[in-house]
Amino acid sequence: MISRKWSLLSVIACLFLTNCTKDKPDDSSEGGFLHGAYISNEGAFGNSNGSVSYFDTDSAYIINHVFEAVNGRPLGDVVQSMAVSGDKGFIIVNNSQKVEVVDLKTFASIGVIDGLEYPRSFLPVNTKKGYLTDGNFSGRVYVIDIETLIITDTIPVGAGPEKLVQFKNNVIVTNSGGWGNDSTLSVIDTGTDKVIHTWMVGMNPADVLLDKNNLLWVLCKGKVVWNEDWTIGVETTSSLVAVDPETGSIKQTQNIGAVGDFYWPLHIGINKNRDRVFYLESGGIYSRSITNGSTAGDPFIRGNFYGFGIDPETDLIYALYAPSFTTSGWMFRHKTDGQRLDSLEVGIGPGQVVFN
Repeated sequence: MISRKWSLLSVIACLFLTNCTKDKPDDSSEGGFLHGAYISNEGAFGNSNGSVSYFDTDSAYIINHVFEAVNGRPLGDVVQSMAVSGDKGFIIVNNSQKVEVVDLKTFASIGVIDGLEYPRSFLPVNTKKGYLTDGNFSGRVYVIDIETLIITDTIPVGAGPEKLVQFKNNVIVTNSGGWGNDSTLSVIDTGTDKVIHTWMVGMNPADVLLDKNNLLWVLCKGKVVWNEDWTIGVETTSSLVAVDPETGSIKQTQNIGAVGDFYWPLHIGINKNRDRVFYLESGGIYSRSITNGSTAGDPFIRGNFYGFGIDPETDLIYALYAPSFTTSGWMFRHKTDGQRLDSLEVGIGPGQVVFN
């Protein structure tokens, strides 16, 4: 019997390649789009051509515009990111001010979370609820009921809340400044859904993760203030800040960018052993050990990338390249030594990748 996954893949391929017809997929078997990599392609701002590409990591088979193919309608304007909770996919569509929720067995839409202003990232806290960051200047985290897809509470945080990470019973939120500036992390008690700490770190923290020793690594993109003629009036360097997630005390700070490079990094990642941190800066993807106390001078992978992700099972690095916001982008897979394995065409403006 053909598996559910391959039956679905055949149906989607037919939608794009031919006018062929297929029998209805066998719903009794497992699979679908539950496992693999999901690339969020922003699309061109204002054109509502954002998309998700599904990549089967076992077969190296990719399907672009999977939401549109299954649901018969566009996903929306600026597909910011995606998160997975069980068999549900939460697709954050920034400029459409919504979250599309899909059944990952079929990628069919099962609901929409709307009434948002500037949604950025979603984190499942447990099987029943998740946190969604939202807001430009004055930011908030929405508490989402994962079963009903209803906003049940609002938690005020700093400006431009971005990425989140869970540590024990707390969720730590990076306040990236949004369209302004901030330098804080908000710590939320997941039992009460209240902010219990606000910790100072570097300017405009945008991404965060935990290493194997449960040390918190925060990527701070740096501060920039623009003059009226769009020249830069004030700028600080980007930095990596290591923080104790129990106390908020800073263990080390290291500058990783340069004033005047016109680059403000947004993405970090970590390898399978969780002992090596990767980050995107001017020139490519850089790498450093969690213990050596210094960053490498040269990029680990050279290139002008828009985002990246690391497969937690294989350690392969998925580098995302957006040549423009009018043509398709590319996903380059790299081995653990940095050598390119292959390249695949994706949607317009690929910015983030998540694995399940």
